[in-house]
Amino acid sequence: MEALTASYNSAATLPETLASAWNDNRIPVLLVDDGSTDGSADAAERHEGVRVLRQRNAGPSVARNRAIMESRADFVLFLDSDDLLRPGYREAFETALAANPDADVFICGMQIIDEGGRPIESRPAPSLQPTPFLSMLNAETVPTNGIIVRRELFSRSGLFLPGLHHAEDWDLWLRLATASDRWVRMDHTLAVYRRRGGSLSKNGPAMWRGIRQVANAAARLPIGEPGPRRMAAQRALANGASYVYYTAFAQPLRQRARASAIGVLRDVARLPLRFWPIMLDDIVRSALRRSSSH
Repeated sequence: MEALTASYNSAATLPETLASAWNDNRIPVLLVDDGSTDGSADAAERHEGVRVLRQRNAGPSVARNRAIMESRADFVLFLDSDDLLRPGYREAFETALAANPDADVFICGMQIIDEGGRPIESRPAPSLQPTPFLSMLNAETVPTNGIIVRRELFSRSGLFLPGLHHAEDWDLWLRLATASDRWVRMDHTLAVYRRRGGSLSKNGPAMWRGIRQVANAAARLPIGEPGPRRMAAQRALANGASYVYYTAFAQPLRQRARASAIGVLRDVARLPLRFWPIMLDDIVRSALRRSSSH
């Protein structure tokens, strides 16, 4: 097994990430440095258990794809440069593989932490029911470091799509599930995902375009019965719209409403129509909460 890491100017978090793989789990790391200028690649080259490849900045999907092609391991996982692996990750995988030697994909649960490393919540591994494909299409969360893939499977599923800048991991998981249904659920919380802040509101429309593109493409994939597949894709779109609204739009709209009634109307007019019912429900729920607090 090998951890594949795409890194760009990650000096602040990369040492802890690499230590969680090699020091804590003896999992070697293949790191593709995507044109960093902060010295993080130089430091990574000095870290035991890490092999570094360098390239001009081309984005995380291109870097991950290069790592897949350059890896010599039978199984790989994707370890983002600010995420972590819990101790016991390798042992849990080796135990699961010994019990399921023909499996192509192994998944686990995750611990979500904030930017300072404080725990926020834990989520179990996806159910894989009724099938791995429908489980993924129903958007049961799999972080990039919570999925271990037989590298040969990428020859049938394809790689990350470089032109897809949001939901690119979800897109690949769906294609992996189309290529093979031999998935194994590990009942362990082994992946640590760092929830990053930033100006998500600016990315809201792009997030929605990515989710819509992936869900619509999944509805056409040649797997299973078309009826359940289309229904799951519609649920995924509904869940995705709610996620994007509350992640990227809700708070900025509330702030704008407090500052300017005209300004918030302009923002609402630019909001995709798919979000209007969610926004109205949010307004009603907020009003009910305010009235019940008085």
